[in-house]
Amino acid sequence: MIVVVWILLSTVPGRLCSDLRDKRLLLNDQTVVHETIQQLQVEVQQLKTEVTQLKQSQSASSSYTSYIRWGRHSCPASSTLTYRGFAGGHPYNETGSGVNFLCLPDDPLWGIHRDDFNSYSGWITGVEYEGGYFFGSGTRNYDVPCAVCLTPYSTSIMIPARNVCYDGWHMEYSGYLMSNAHRHIGESEYLCVDEKPDIIPNSQSNTDGAVLYMVESVCRSLSCPPYVAGRELTCVVCSK
Repeated sequence: MIVVVWILLSTVPGRLCSDLRDKRLLLNDQTVVHETIQQLQVEVQQLKTEVTQLKQSQSASSSYTSYIRWGRHSCPASSTLTYRGFAGGHPYNETGSGVNFLCLPDDPLWGIHRDDFNSYSGWITGVEYEGGYFFGSGTRNYDVPCAVCLTPYSTSIMIPARNVCYDGWHMEYSGYLMSNAHRHIGESEYLCVDEKPDIIPNSQSNTDGAVLYMVESVCRSLSCPPYVAGRELTCVVCSK
């Protein structure tokens, strides 16, 4: 045991001296130093390139936003269609279910289901044009289409009571503000419906599920001017 330990200890100083001599030789060899520096420079440049690409990828992925174009099957030329479908909402004469309108895709997929009605389920129906008299008689009682659009901007907003965007913003589309009628017991949100709306063909059945009417300004607690009593409100969807 003592012999083995002595042999091991006696060989350590020799190995250390050999390693030190090798390192001194490498450091004194200018060719090796130059090649090492060049290799490090290449690796640093590669890392810089990867960081730049990563930043560009993150920037590109975060610079897109989506919006719904109500009343149309398609998106403006500056946007990309994600999917098209049918506007959906809760019946105008019911107080329950959701308040917001949804753009239902035209290719639904189903999970576990039963094809009968439950007294305590939420309801969603199609949405009909009712009071869109600026659109002409060709839309009344037809169902409302919709399109979900992706725009190469970081944010989008709907501005009521304007049909032109503010400076620095890009206009996606303009139209008229629409909602459920104020006399109906069912609540709804306000939608910006395209000023040149499409219809869903063969849907003029007048079932009066969810419905859309023009929205007018009322001078009770609303400042008039600039608003005008009884005037229909425009709207515009803008991105930036």
